Amino acid sequence: MLRGEFDEPGRSAVDAGMTRAIPTETAAAEPEALSPLSPEGIAFQTQIRAVFPSDRHYAEAAALLITHAYQDRGFRPLWGDSPTMASFHRELANQLKRHALPELLAIDPETLVASIPDGPVDKRDLAHTIAFCDAALLIRLGAVSTEKIWPDWNLGDTPGSNDHAIATILGDLVVATALNPFDMAAAIDAMAPKNWIYRELLKAYAPAREAILKYSGIPTIPNPEQAGSAKPGDVYPGAPAIAAHLIDRGYLKMDAGQAALLTSMTPELTGALIAFQNDYGLDADGVFGPASWQYLNTNAAERYRSITINLHRARLMPNNPGERYLIANLPCAELYLFNANDFHFKTMRIVHGKADKETHRTKIFRDRMQEVVFGPYWNVPASIAAKELLPKAQEDWGYLSRNNYEIVSSFKPESGDQYRLSPEILQAVASGKLLLRQRPGPTNSLGYVKFLFPNTFNIYMHDTPAKDYFSRTKRDHSHGCIRVSKPDELGEWVFGPEGWTIDKVREAMKNDVNKGVAVKGGINVYITYFTTFPRPAPGGRILLAPGRDVYGLDSVDAKTLAGVVPWTE
Repeated sequence: MLRGEFDEPGRSAVDAGMTRAIPTETAAAEPEALSPLSPEGIAFQTQIRAVFPSDRHYAEAAALLITHAYQDRGFRPLWGDSPTMASFHRELANQLKRHALPELLAIDPETLVASIPDGPVDKRDLAHTIAFCDAALLIRLGAVSTEKIWPDWNLGDTPGSNDHAIATILGDLVVATALNPFDMAAAIDAMAPKNWIYRELLKAYAPAREAILKYSGIPTIPNPEQAGSAKPGDVYPGAPAIAAHLIDRGYLKMDAGQAALLTSMTPELTGALIAFQNDYGLDADGVFGPASWQYLNTNAAERYRSITINLHRARLMPNNPGERYLIANLPCAELYLFNANDFHFKTMRIVHGKADKETHRTKIFRDRMQEVVFGPYWNVPASIAAKELLPKAQEDWGYLSRNNYEIVSSFKPESGDQYRLSPEILQAVASGKLLLRQRPGPTNSLGYVKFLFPNTFNIYMHDTPAKDYFSRTKRDHSHGCIRVSKPDELGEWVFGPEGWTIDKVREAMKNDVNKGVAVKGGINVYITYFTTFPRPAPGGRILLAPGRDVYGLDSVDAKTLAGVVPWTE
């Protein structure tokens, strides 16, 4: 069951602490902000259910939405004469196409009229409302429910605006249908997702769709993992292909014929590559390696397919993510800090959960950062203690003490029970009767600070002594938590409104021991999975960055969305 969909209207997790969980099956349960249904309204709702497409995951919610739209206006016509235009169905289809959905999903209201039984509303008016609402909800809520894309998205805290609430959608519907003169594109835009990620992907969608119809002739760049990397000045067989892609992206001003004759990484080519690397958050060293290849070597068909899949994911993001918020996008392995009005403040690299072990993969969810702990202990999860640390301790009797581990009966700070090493004590740790934790310090696995947003997955962000992983292209290496490359700068941003400087943050990281500091008001945290992401770039630009499909979810979601995504496998 889907939790959090069609939730209590008008209240986000910021206001309510934690949104009330409502399963899809009870989506028609009346939200508090809506007026009660009259007996006539209840009968009308049943009438709508009978004709609304039953295979839509939002069918119950749509029936409730349409019922209130009419009941709240005394069952008077919603449209007047405007929907009688012959182009209504065609324009609905065009809007579905514009929002990456098949035109054939549009309902023709003229064919629906005959199936509508007598009731309190004019049949033609109701037919147009059903057709419009179906298309609008496909665009707003997607072709499948949230749980089929990001299963954990609506579990626990659900920060940000609740744009799936019936009362919110009803308000937008009133605006959309009141347009005079009626304009289909404007009406659909009033109902569509408005978050900035969706908007940026949507802007790129039409050009990407058109691009696949044009043969560009851009050659594929050989993979540096097989062909070898190229440094500035190197003779390199892939230089013409690199140049062709940089020309296509607008980074290299060179005649195509001249580019085809390149035999090496010339200064001009290297300069264009460095500009590209800088924009996409890569090491701007002019070396063409696996990371640059991953970001540059994409063709029109791949970009179109990826934008389509990620548009469907973007529908899950709230229109208003919050006053200040963080996005950790796993495919890009980056953390983005945003201030008010979606103003991008900073980007930093992250390391997240390993792809090769499903139990280590970082979950895709959203929550509220509530506390920062300086000089933290690392409370070792029982599975890590038993599978990874105890074998080392049994082979090397000094391993635990040398790495500042201690054996305790409880993780509570006030617990003073510590145990000396012995075979019996190690067996107690293996069985879970005793626990392992690592003392604060330079070798602590959490580094000098951790950022907590309490959740059932026990995932948080933290510093790390293993800094070398941030320079890697593939940055999936943790057990599920998120390591941040610039924890001091993150701490400065978190506590900036309270007057903290970066020196104060660094002082706390260096000298405090297991000291928790509350984050006043909390900060919204979104852990997302966009394999094409509108990445904030220098100069206030937004560039669509192709992330690494680290968990292989593109093919999974393509199958889930088989009816609406092209080229499913």
